[in-house]
Amino acid sequence: MKTIFIETDIFSFEDFHDKEWFRNLFSMTEGTVIQKEIEELSAHWWGASRAFILPWLLVTGVFDSVNSVVPIFDKTKQEFWDEYLKINAFKGSLWKTAEGAYNSIYYAYENLVVNLLNKTQARPLRVTKRQFNTTLISELGVDLANSVWNHSVVATSKEVKNCLVHNGGKASRKLKEMRPLPMIENEDILISASDVRALYQELKPRVVKLAKYYLESKDKNK
Repeated sequence: MKTIFIETDIFSFEDFHDKEWFRNLFSMTEGTVIQKEIEELSAHWWGASRAFILPWLLVTGVFDSVNSVVPIFDKTKQEFWDEYLKINAFKGSLWKTAEGAYNSIYYAYENLVVNLLNKTQARPLRVTKRQFNTTLISELGVDLANSVWNHSVVATSKEVKNCLVHNGGKASRKLKEMRPLPMIENEDILISASDVRALYQELKPRVVKLAKYYLESKDKNK
């Protein structure tokens, strides 16, 4: 039977959208040669975060609506959430909500790296091409390439995404040798709400590094 893992804390599914970070990113890139690529990443990350909080919005919305008419003095929002966790369909939605958000956040980041790299390439490159990493290092330099693409956090999240999409959610042999890992039980990858939040926090500074590099490169070429 498929193994799933659900975090029971209602606050696990609260909003993680960082408005101030996006405000600063837009201020940095508006009207520049990378505005389109940054806007595309931002749209996907914003959408992923909106989908992520739907279960939380449902439960807190019902709780607040009921409590405003007939105060529920003997229940907290967590206790109300716990009642929903007794419903298998609700737990299933939390499972796939976390997985979907994780994949969306990673893939949008990967797409940003590829799109920025392809701005300087005669022919479009894809991550599946053998020369992708060599070209990336040649373009960004070893240190930046290792930070934004070859770092263990990015490499592991890429393999997690591949396993979720192409391997039925089962951990590959390659993934098991990587770090840091999400929970794995009975070969099943168990993506939690906390994994989603952690990936988001890990990728944000790498987006800024990429943006600054391409903006500085443009300035040097003027």
